[in-house]
Amino acid sequence: MFETKRSTISMNRILVLGLAVVLASATGCGGSSSGGVIASGLTASFTESGTAAGANTVRLTGTPDGDTVTVQLTIGGPTTSADLYSFAFDLVIGDETVAEYVNGSASFGGALTLAGGQSSQALAGQTGDHITLGVSKVGGGTGNGVAAGEEIVVTLDLRLLKEGTTTLTIAGSPPNDPAALDSTGSDVGTVVFDAAAATLIAN
Repeated sequence: MFETKRSTISMNRILVLGLAVVLASATGCGGSSSGGVIASGLTASFTESGTAAGANTVRLTGTPDGDTVTVQLTIGGPTTSADLYSFAFDLVIGDETVAEYVNGSASFGGALTLAGGQSSQALAGQTGDHITLGVSKVGGGTGNGVAAGEEIVVTLDLRLLKEGTTTLTIAGSPPNDPAALDSTGSDVGTVVFDAAAATLIAN
C-alpha cells in the first residue's frame, strides 16, 4: 500500500482510475461500439503531432504493426523534478469508430524507475472516445527524475475497426487536467502535456 501521509492524493487518483476501468468493463464500454466486428485487411499509419521532444514535455509517439498501432506516452529529459511518481490523463480518440483500445494492453514504461520494494501499476479503460489511464509506482518511497533523452511512461495498443482517419490527443483525467504527480500527490507543474494532436490512419 502507499504510505498514507505521503501518497493520499496519488492513491485517490489511481483508485478513481481503477474504478473507471472496473465500470467500463462491467458495462461493456471497454471498447468501441463496433461490437467486436473488425474489418479485415486494414493497416495502420501513425503521424506524431509535430511537437518536438524536449525536457519536461509529455507527448505521443506510435509504432504501427498491421491492423494495430502501439501508442507510447513519452516524457523528455532531463526533467526539472527528481520526484515523478505517477501520471493521470485521458487519451482521446477523435473518431472512436476508426480505432479502439485493446483491453489489457496498457504497459508500464521505463520513465518511472522502481526502487526500495516499489511495484508498478498501469490502469486503462475506454468509455466512448476517452481512454482513461493511470500509471504509478506503488509501495511508497520517492519518485525519480528522467535523464536526457525520452523515456516511455506507458504503452497501449489501438486496434483498427474501419477505414478512416482519427486524431489522438492527450486530455484531462476528470476532474483535473492531465497531471504528473510527485510522491506526495502534488502536481508537478514543470511537466507539460502536448496539446497538439497525433494522427492515426486506417486503410
